[in-house]
Formats: sequence, structure tokens, C-alpha cells
Amino acid sequence: MKFKIRGEQIEVTDALKNYVQKKISRLDKYFDAPLTSEVNVKLSVKRGKHRVEVTIPLPGVMLRAEVKSEDMYASIDLVMDKLERQIRKHKT
Repeated sequence: MKFKIRGEQIEVTDALKNYVQKKISRLDKYFDAPLTSEVNVKLSVKRGKHRVEVTIPLPGVMLRAEVKSEDMYASIDLVMDKLERQIRKHKT
């Protein structure tokens, strides 16, 4: 899986990059073959709200989730929950 992580009005530190990569890599367990698509992650801060947008193009479906919260790490966790629900829904 290739990652394209960018920040808007926030510096994307190595800790944030590693956290995002670690969390999104957990999605591999839902697929038989490793994902070869590019995962687009956009981290931004506006008016004190931390926003995370994740887009994963897959054959036949586009997975996308967006979450806003008070903490960036909490936003990443919440967006992962949304993506996992979408994948389970798509697989069944």
C-alpha cells in the first residue's frame, strides 16, 4: 500500500505519518491480496477542529471517510472505524 499523506495548515510530523500508516495498514486483513492502490490522507486544522479525510480507490468501489474532532489522533481512530465498517458492508 502506498501512502500520500499531506497536511493543510498543520505540519505532518513523523509521528503522525507513522500513526496513520500503522492504522491504515490494519485494513490489509480484510483483503486476500495486498492492496496496490494509493491511499490519500489529508490532515487539516480549521478553527480548532482536527479533520482527517481518507480516500482509498479500489477496483469497483471507492472508500472514503472524513471525521472532525478535537484531537488529531482521535480523528484518525474514528476515520479507521468508519473505513472498517464500509469494508465489511462492501464484502457482505
